[in-house]
Amino acid sequence: MSDVHLSLSGSIIPVDHGYLMYRELSRLLPWIGEETLLGIRSVQGSNNGNEELMLNHRAKVVIRCAKDRLDDLKSLQGQVIELNQYSLTIGSCTAKPLSQYSPLYAHCVVTNSEDEIEFTRDIMESLSKMEIQSRFICGKRQQVFDGQQPRSGYSLLLHDLPLKHSIHIQQQGIGLHRKLGCGIFIPHKSIIAVGTVASN
Repeated sequence: MSDVHLSLSGSIIPVDHGYLMYRELSRLLPWIGEETLLGIRSVQGSNNGNEELMLNHRAKVVIRCAKDRLDDLKSLQGQVIELNQYSLTIGSCTAKPLSQYSPLYAHCVVTNSEDEIEFTRDIMESLSKMEIQSRFICGKRQQVFDGQQPRSGYSLLLHDLPLKHSIHIQQQGIGLHRKLGCGIFIPHKSIIAVGTVASN
C-alpha cells in the first residue's frame, strides 16, 4: 500500500468532512467503496471557530490504498467535488510509500464502544489479535458523522511499537470507518502533543 496525495484548490470545508469527502470520491470512482483497506485521511486546515477549516495552498487529501490503484486515482485530477456548499478542485497526484516508523498516531479511532474504558479494552483486544505488543495513549474524544449519525472515538498514539509491526499497523489500521478518516496511522514525533487522557 501507499499514500496517494491529491492536491486541493479551495478555501473552506467543514471540520467534519470525512463522510462528505468519501461520498464525492466514491461518486467519481465507485470502486473506492469496495476496497476494504482503503482509507481517506482527513484534510488538514485551520479551524475558524465556525465548524469550518480554512485551507492553504498546500491542502491535500491523502488516500491510503493498494499501489496498483495509482493510475485509477490519477483520473481524479481536474475533477470538482462538492462538500455541502463548498467546492474543491482536485489537482496533482503523487504517491509516497509507507515507511517504518514509531510512534504512530491516528487522529480518530472508532470502535463499537463510546465509553473511554471500553474503548481502551477494544484497542488492547485489537492489538492482541494482530499479535502486536505496543503501549498506547488515548487522547481527545472525537466525533465523526457516518452518513446516518455521529460516532464517537478518540485520538490514539501507539508508542514503544516495534518497527517490524509499523507497516502492518499502517496497512490494517484499527477500528471502523477508514474511509471517513478513522483508524489511519501516520508517523508522530511527540507524545506530549496528543493530549493524554488515558494510557496503557
